[in-house]
Amino acid sequence: MTQHEKLSPGMVLGRYELLLPIAQGGMATVWAARQKGSRGFQKTVAIKTMLPSLSDDPQFEQMFLDEASLAARIHHPNVAEILDVGEQDDTIYIVMEWVDGEALSVLTKTAKRSNVPVPQRIALRIVRQACAGLHAAHELRDDSDQLLNLVHRDVSPQNVLVSYDGIVKLVDFGVAKALGRAGGETTAGQLKGKVPYMSPEQALGQKVDRRTDVFAMGIVLYRLTTGLHPFLGENDLATMKNIISRPLLPPRMKNPSFPAELERVLLTCLKKDPNERYQTMLELDAALERVLALSGASVVDDDIGAFTRSVMGDRGQKRRAALRDAVRAADERAAGIAMSPGAAQPHIHEAVSDIAITRMNSALTSFPTSMPQHATTSIIPPSPESYAGGAMAGSFLPSTPPQKSNRAGLFVAVGAVTALSLAGTFMFLRTTMAPGAPSGNAAGAVAPAPPTATPTAQPVAAQTAAIPEPTATTSATGGTVLDINDLPSADAKPDTPIKRDDKPASTSKGTAATKPPATKPATTKPAPTSTTWVPKVTDPGF
Repeated sequence: MTQHEKLSPGMVLGRYELLLPIAQGGMATVWAARQKGSRGFQKTVAIKTMLPSLSDDPQFEQMFLDEASLAARIHHPNVAEILDVGEQDDTIYIVMEWVDGEALSVLTKTAKRSNVPVPQRIALRIVRQACAGLHAAHELRDDSDQLLNLVHRDVSPQNVLVSYDGIVKLVDFGVAKALGRAGGETTAGQLKGKVPYMSPEQALGQKVDRRTDVFAMGIVLYRLTTGLHPFLGENDLATMKNIISRPLLPPRMKNPSFPAELERVLLTCLKKDPNERYQTMLELDAALERVLALSGASVVDDDIGAFTRSVMGDRGQKRRAALRDAVRAADERAAGIAMSPGAAQPHIHEAVSDIAITRMNSALTSFPTSMPQHATTSIIPPSPESYAGGAMAGSFLPSTPPQKSNRAGLFVAVGAVTALSLAGTFMFLRTTMAPGAPSGNAAGAVAPAPPTATPTAQPVAAQTAAIPEPTATTSATGGTVLDINDLPSADAKPDTPIKRDDKPASTSKGTAATKPPATKPATTKPAPTSTTWVPKVTDPGF
């Protein structure tokens, strides 16, 4: 299998990546391709590659290269520009500008199927633009400023492109003939060009010049304005005989309302003798301008575009959508995204670079090395915006909750209980050591309210168990310290023993000399505490 037969979307020819095939002619296949450059530059182009069946024919190869070398010299708005020529793995290709439109043959056939006639003013405007492009080709000169006498020799509706913006582009100079080019000569028994659009001298194998293209353009105009071919026969041979010998049927013979001035233009273009035709495309263009002026019709390029869009419907939109899908698929291949067959295609904007696509894809599965370090005590994962570049996306919740964060909450709860215990001990000692204070605990002086509670004491539920009277111990500093577990309930009767906890609370030295710092209520939920009753002083008595 040759390289030509392996061409497929995604293949790269030089600087160009094939996207999707657009059309196939008698000599070549046309692809939509993308030219990529540095810093995200990209441009849609058309690439013409020679058919595999003709790749081994030196004559067709020479014709293919002649098209590129000749058309590349023409710079005109109505001629599709040749951008580059290349060869890779025995595949010769021509890079042309991309035209978002339809061939004139497709436009007329679609209009005929829809019973929509092409307005004469639209037809005249299309032909005038084509005449301007052909005149630029006929006036092409070499480096010595000598006319090349270039002849297209294949002027036909298939080689006239009409864009959806109303711009006409002439294409396919594959069989063009120029002075001094052996590849442009016609060999015995060979005809170059489409038979229905040949001139009499071209069909007879005689010398051709720019007036041959005038004849062919006359046939195109005749079909556009009447809907009929002036010389079409049952086959190519019959058509050639009609072109050479059959007189032209004037349009007004079948349609008396046909404009007389336009009929004279057609009769002049289709004269059998080249000397009786318009001698240049410029003359034909001027004659068509007079026809438009006499008819009082005003037409601009936008009118052609509007007519083309109305006739073709959504054909252009579908092609542009297919092109966007092809570009998206190319971006995915470049980004290394493996898509399973039949899977939904992710939406990727065309302007997104390959690096950004890769980052967004990898962020869903792993963390980047530039992730900032956060405190280990937080159980809330960092926001995606805190990562470098802001390219992270998706959920970052860990699969298992951090163990250290639960331990931190336990530490906070134990610290709060310890602080409250020390505060209760200190307040109780100051009360018992004050002059005139009654021995034992002052009932009604304690309540389970916070340190900043109201002066009104809240009673605590009486304990059902009984413990002996609290006993005081003497610390090393001489102060009296009581075990907080020995303290009775606020509303417990003095004679009722209260059950004592087996684990006495640890004593603190020097608590009477230093006021403990005030602590804020814990914001986190404390761990479950034991059933040990902890007193809180609300009114110390001083």
